[in-house]
Amino acid sequence: MRILLSTALGACAVSLAGLGYPAGSLAQEAAGLAIEEIVVTARKREESLQEIPIAVSAFDAQTIENRGLQSIDDVSRFTPGLSFSKAFGRATERPVIRGLSNVLAGVQFGVEAGAAYFVDGVYYPGDIQNLDLGDLERVEVIKGPQSALYGRNTYSGAINFVTRSPGDEFRVDAKALTASDGETEFRATVSGPIFRDVLGGSLTARAYDYDGEWTNTVTGGTVGDESSRSISGVLDWTPTDTFRLRTRVQFNDDDDGPPPIFLQPAESNNCFPGFRSMASWAFSGSSNNNQYYCGQINPGQVALNTDAISGPSPTVPGIPPGSTFFGDIYSGNDGTAFDGLEREQTLVSLLADWTIGPGYELTASTAFRTDEVKTGYDSDHTSVNFFFAPLPSGLTEPFFANTNKDEVDDYSVELRFASPVDRAFRWLVGGFFYSQQLEGSDITFADPDGGPVIDISDTRNEAYFGYIEYDFSDRLTATLEGRYANETKQLWDSAGFSDRDEWSNFTPRATVDYQITEDTLVYGVVAKGVKPGGFNGSPGEINGNPTYEQEEAWNYELGLKSSLNDGRVQFSAAAFFIDAQDIQLTTPVPNESGSALTSIATNQGSGEVVGLELDVRANVTDQLDVGLTYALADSEFTEGCDDFQWTLTSGGGELQPGGESVSADFTGNGDCSIEGKQFPISSRHQASAFFNWYLPAGGSNEWFVTGDVTYESKKYVQVHNLAYAPGATLAGLRVGYQTPTWRVSGFVRNLFDEDSVIIATRWLAIPYISPGFSLNTASFVPGAATGSPRAFFTTLRRGRQIGLEVSYSFGGS
Repeated sequence: MRILLSTALGACAVSLAGLGYPAGSLAQEAAGLAIEEIVVTARKREESLQEIPIAVSAFDAQTIENRGLQSIDDVSRFTPGLSFSKAFGRATERPVIRGLSNVLAGVQFGVEAGAAYFVDGVYYPGDIQNLDLGDLERVEVIKGPQSALYGRNTYSGAINFVTRSPGDEFRVDAKALTASDGETEFRATVSGPIFRDVLGGSLTARAYDYDGEWTNTVTGGTVGDESSRSISGVLDWTPTDTFRLRTRVQFNDDDDGPPPIFLQPAESNNCFPGFRSMASWAFSGSSNNNQYYCGQINPGQVALNTDAISGPSPTVPGIPPGSTFFGDIYSGNDGTAFDGLEREQTLVSLLADWTIGPGYELTASTAFRTDEVKTGYDSDHTSVNFFFAPLPSGLTEPFFANTNKDEVDDYSVELRFASPVDRAFRWLVGGFFYSQQLEGSDITFADPDGGPVIDISDTRNEAYFGYIEYDFSDRLTATLEGRYANETKQLWDSAGFSDRDEWSNFTPRATVDYQITEDTLVYGVVAKGVKPGGFNGSPGEINGNPTYEQEEAWNYELGLKSSLNDGRVQFSAAAFFIDAQDIQLTTPVPNESGSALTSIATNQGSGEVVGLELDVRANVTDQLDVGLTYALADSEFTEGCDDFQWTLTSGGGELQPGGESVSADFTGNGDCSIEGKQFPISSRHQASAFFNWYLPAGGSNEWFVTGDVTYESKKYVQVHNLAYAPGATLAGLRVGYQTPTWRVSGFVRNLFDEDSVIIATRWLAIPYISPGFSLNTASFVPGAATGSPRAFFTTLRRGRQIGLEVSYSFGGS
């Protein structure tokens, strides 16, 4: 850890020197060029970003506008330590903080990412890419375990979106944006006092559309389109100086088409020969004996059965027409009863603050969210259209059509009581309750709005938390935080699984911070994080794993924050070590017929992450400010056994439940160990650089130029560290003119047209699903794995976009 911190401090010094102005020259400038303070609420109270002893990246409203941030995807590019993969369009989000990833998060029923969202400090357990960032006061990305104060699923961190409150003056804000590929956005906000000094209100409406830019080679249509309509309102009531009640209502309506997903077929596999290969399937006509793909996965053509067509579909390499017992697998029938995403979402939150006596604070918050989501994917991700039998139209859908409807209701309430913050000894105590009910159904051609309920889940979390803090001197402070939580889950599915279980945990956090000088803070943190456990349902029960347990990690962190030259230069550095146990990983399992059709979550490994995060900001002159960030998350498994690792290294052997002694090994090199492998879907390196340059244009008017470039290194698909999505470098540029009321700018996103895939997922090669549907030579070899060959699907990245944005603001201060 000392080596890491020294590296952090040295890198900061190099970064500052590289800006080209020594400390002496800066000290001669006016102190009025200090970087504006950002106040955050990362510890449930207002604190300066540079004075809080915790690793936080914050983006205020001005930064969001300057960078043109539109979603959590954009925020992650400029946040050292946060990686985000838009793998399924605007659904199934998997934020990764400090390398702690989960392949099955949002994909396997109930598995969670370990990094949670909050809106105004209230837990938000859903996808959030549709949130209007223009309606925000700031975004706070809080890194490291936040279980003590924030609660469930903050195993690796928390992301808090703080919405704007109405001001003391009447104000109108409006924005119109148009860009290539049919992107448009219109937003307007009206805010101000309703009864001065007592009741304020605001109302925001937004319409967003994007036509998509990718062609579906099966239908000739466009995929990747997105559309959102949202409206939100805030009432802020302050009847006295000691009481405040804030009510916010938000409604979103999203309507997206199929995401731009393509499949790299198993015929492209190039490594690890064995029985889990195309050559082992008699009807494939393939001689490719490789079980996996090693190397970079590149973009390909989208080919999805999203509509009925009259002509032939393009064929998939290694899957010739007529290769099954069930007729033409490239039929022109519609392959999905529903395509894309439809989501209606309502969020209501209430926050009350009451000051009692000499500074004691009683805070209550509650929120209710309803979410009706329809998702539909052609989940073989190819032109294959595999029906079990030619049934009458309207009665069924093809095999591997993934079309579902979920109805979700969440409710949470939190109560906190805190001592005055201006005393040497401070404390806070609180309680939390959360409940979620989910009902899922299948969408078919016969039931386009969803048929009978096929799964029901219920999650309840009760917790008690608090902290004590003491100033040993004007410079030295120690804080102890803790949370005891009990979570109960119930699951029922139509396959006959029904169970209820409980998980309890205590998550402490200890912090010591020391103010070396007025402008320099050092701190150390030891904290425990917990990721929720859950159910694997019927597939897990059949295979002896009905549940998966909590994942736990101890985190150790040293940090430094400092300001130089009258506040014109700010930097922060954090070095950390994470020791993770019972890591939740993917385990493919056979269904009742004996073929590997699905995956479950199992606690099959342990691992470590060594990391470093740097953030440097500087006001070079009164016309130019710049910033640099860098993050390292060097993760590796210290132990773990993966069954498909055995299949690869053993030439297609199957690792039986009894262990290696009863497992087939056709090469003599069979080994299930994943020790030393990097965590999947997490990048090792991230970096960004950006600038804002302002040129006077008379009076209060000015020209401006903003630019940025970000980099993220490759992400492995699975624990084997073989196939990977390559690193990506994205750049943006914005040029404009602004007055006190108007702002007009032209912009370019993805300036150099980076086309690397976003993320890849290991998948099946369809239609070779089981020995019952195709002759597999491996079925005659004792101990051989007879599952499907492996392919990979991935999502395409948006190309270069050129656009124009006009905004108007009137009133306010």
